[in-house]
Amino acid sequence: MKSNPIFLTASDVLFIHDHEIKTAGGEPSIRDHNGVKACVESPKASFDGEYLYDLFGMAASYLICLTMRHPFVDGNKRTALASALTFLYLNGYSIDESYDEELADLVLSFISKKISEEQVANHFRSKSRKV
Repeated sequence: MKSNPIFLTASDVLFIHDHEIKTAGGEPSIRDHNGVKACVESPKASFDGEYLYDLFGMAASYLICLTMRHPFVDGNKRTALASALTFLYLNGYSIDESYDEELADLVLSFISKKISEEQVANHFRSKSRKV
């Protein structure tokens, strides 16, 4: 594999979830521990020694998997977005919002099937800057 991104662990995602619940409220219970584990493996998908996604596709994979698998009782969308953004930050990028809550709107657009996983990745790519 060409590059070695810094991936999140299940413990990282659980920490992010805990922080999101403490910050914004909600039920802290975990519905599906295996779902969390599956979601941290999803961005690592590869074929013939090459990752299937670039960094922005990997970030989108965290967001998509955590929102779709819904492993937490509460805070899935918040945790999904925070995990994707944390992954990008750990790998040298931040995302600029054009307006308040643009990223929350991005998540809601995906959930309501207005945009695809590829469009989520493209949004991250187009709004990213090196840190």
